[in-house]
Amino acid sequence: MKNISRPVIIIGSGRSGTTIISEILFRHEDLAWPSNYQEKFPSRPGVNLLRNLFDNKLWRLQGQKPQLNKVSKFNKVLFKPAEAYKFWEYLTGPAIDFSRGFLINERPTEKDVKRIHKAFGRMLHYQFKKRLAFKITGPARIGYLKAVFPDAIFINIVREPMATINSWLNVDFWQDKGKHQLWWTGAYTPQEMEWAEKNTDKPELLAAMQYRKLMEITEKEIAMNKANCLTIHYEDFVADPSAVINNILAFAELDKSTLVDTYLQGIKIYNQNKNEAPGKQVPYASEMQRILQGRYAF
Repeated sequence: MKNISRPVIIIGSGRSGTTIISEILFRHEDLAWPSNYQEKFPSRPGVNLLRNLFDNKLWRLQGQKPQLNKVSKFNKVLFKPAEAYKFWEYLTGPAIDFSRGFLINERPTEKDVKRIHKAFGRMLHYQFKKRLAFKITGPARIGYLKAVFPDAIFINIVREPMATINSWLNVDFWQDKGKHQLWWTGAYTPQEMEWAEKNTDKPELLAAMQYRKLMEITEKEIAMNKANCLTIHYEDFVADPSAVINNILAFAELDKSTLVDTYLQGIKIYNQNKNEAPGKQVPYASEMQRILQGRYAF
């Protein structure tokens, strides 16, 4: 199996632009990544061979998340990137909650590291690629991931806070996940947890509190772990997509790619902040701003 060297890890809050940016980067001919098929069959590395049926010298049929751009009618069956939390949970085992945990104090054992490397090595092998890349959203989990991949390259995507939170509040995922509870675990103080239980009827405040915690812990983890990390602002990407993508490629030590350029030219980049405007009137707006600025007493 191939060695895992300098994996490119995209982190950031959900609804911050991680999907569109990662889908552009993952067109790069050197990169292997977890897919929708690996998510469905977490214990079967052979499913990675399917990528070669869709993406080869004769044709390139790569799926994408159906968000803003039109997708092929075959998109459901196409091989496409996925966060693949079921795959991660299969690799990390029941000792930790990879999907929901901040993993601030959790670290993999030597046996865990070997198992994870073996699985991703097979992914590289079966996809016939040189480098690994993947995206995870929510908690950055930098300490845990650096323990697995010491030379990892992190790309941190950040979007204007109020626009991000407004987007959270309007997507299906958040309705039964974080709207009335603390969705992620392992980083809150007892006072914050008590406050959250008393404010389950105020989803705007609860979302702001969870967003603040994500950003706060990510910043601390980057510093504490001396992570090799490039922070990209969604607004800069929207203003000049090509420049930002080329900046990421250079930081990740990836050659420029005609496949990336062609895909980028063929899609539309929408400024979603116009739909989730920072100035949009929402309940508890002033309290949300105090939470985001760290001036709120829990």
